[in-house]
Amino acid sequence: MKRLLKILDLLALHYRLKTHGVVYGEKLRGNSIALKNVGNIRLGNKVSLNSYPDGDIYKTGLLTYFKESLIVIGDNCNLNGTIIHCNTKVTIGSHCMFGPGTKIVDNDSHRISIDINERRKAPKSNPIIIEDNVWIGMNSLVLKGVCIGKNSIVAAHSVVTKNVPENVLVGGNPAKIIKTLTK
Repeated sequence: MKRLLKILDLLALHYRLKTHGVVYGEKLRGNSIALKNVGNIRLGNKVSLNSYPDGDIYKTGLLTYFKESLIVIGDNCNLNGTIIHCNTKVTIGSHCMFGPGTKIVDNDSHRISIDINERRKAPKSNPIIIEDNVWIGMNSLVLKGVCIGKNSIVAAHSVVTKNVPENVLVGGNPAKIIKTLTK
């Protein structure tokens, strides 16, 4: 019975993605996600979109807010309870992993102003690039304009506000280099 429910969840995910115009590759896995696609979302092969447990606490979400918005996720990526808010562009390479509670936000969410009309205008946005083989730990926050270099790891509960070079471990708020990674 449990296996049947998982199959039904996966079929529902495929149906939802198709009806929202999401383009995805082969062997997509996952369950219930939050989805808003005003722009474009493209997923590679063997992408996993999982909400845990069953979406009650950590919901995976792919959200584009404007026609020009674009989310691109490469092959073999695992998004576990991860949400992406995209006004411009979020690009994720291949072989990336995201822990539960991770948020990727390419915009300021709102403008900082005491003027009501100014505050409600579209917020400032800058693209985010996450290169190949990046691991982002649970409850981390990646903010607008950031590039995270290949093979890097972001420690749990980190806030990434600046570019991260390749092959490093970063952590903290704001995230700083903790050590260089070697094979």
